[in-house]
Amino acid sequence: MRKTMSGPRAAARFCRAPLRLAPWALPILASGLLARPSQASDELQVPAAFEACTSCHTYEPDEPLQEAPPLWGVVGRRIASVDDFEYSPALKAVAGSWNRATLDRFLTNPKAMVPGTAMKLGGVPDAAERATVLDFLEKISPARPHDAAGD
Repeated sequence: MRKTMSGPRAAARFCRAPLRLAPWALPILASGLLARPSQASDELQVPAAFEACTSCHTYEPDEPLQEAPPLWGVVGRRIASVDDFEYSPALKAVAGSWNRATLDRFLTNPKAMVPGTAMKLGGVPDAAERATVLDFLEKISPARPHDAAGD
């Protein structure tokens, strides 16, 4: 009579068997996973603190202009530099590039940094919420060579 295995040893042997019997399947499975990433990984997770920004700004690449300039790639971008967007004269007069420090100052109180700005939002006074917004803006901004000190 044949003795059957049970318990953890049997389970361990069973779990190893598929990999030992079909090593050719791993490259095929891996290529399928890499070629088709899940939709969830493609979608940006927009933080709640950023939701107010979406009423006027877009944040994904190649979206059409809305009421305010797009925020995709804002970190490192020269201030008031999006083609085909009509900025306020006040913002056009500001030199430099958007970096974390300039964005933090602007988002704290836009009208204090740029009197005459057309930005409707009065600011994000809560430092933690502002940090969340800044983290998201950095996430949606590809690296730019002139991002150093706000030019």
